[in-house]
Amino acid sequence: LWKNAQHLGYNISSQRGGGWELSGVDFLLDRLPLPPRKWPPSIPMVCAKQPLKDEKNCIRNKISTDGIHWCIETMGPRYAASIACLLGCVYNGKGLDKNGEDVRKCEQECNEQFMSITSVDERWIGSETTMFSQTNHGSRV
Repeated sequence: LWKNAQHLGYNISSQRGGGWELSGVDFLLDRLPLPPRKWPPSIPMVCAKQPLKDEKNCIRNKISTDGIHWCIETMGPRYAASIACLLGCVYNGKGLDKNGEDVRKCEQECNEQFMSITSVDERWIGSETTMFSQTNHGSRV
């Protein structure tokens, strides 16, 4: 979502230190206006282009159509891989403090690796590589 927000022109801080899931997320509160009793989706989550000031809708992206659910066609494999990675943080980490900073750091690495829309490195395209995962914690790959 950070990359899409940046693409839409939001000022996104690249330095998200401790408490990364809470810092610099004000852009998520910028929502499309919807009738009462409807969930107003976050513009960076659902829009491919920034809506004009008086528009009530936008051209949708392929991250989420409604701001609640991921687009399974485009995000499904990444979502499945991120869940596997997150489970690995808890169950595969030998000697990790399961309640402390090690697990939170692993969680952040999983989210950045699998739940981002960062462009794929050109060297992986057409190289017959079907799956690749790498973290700084070698025991959880």
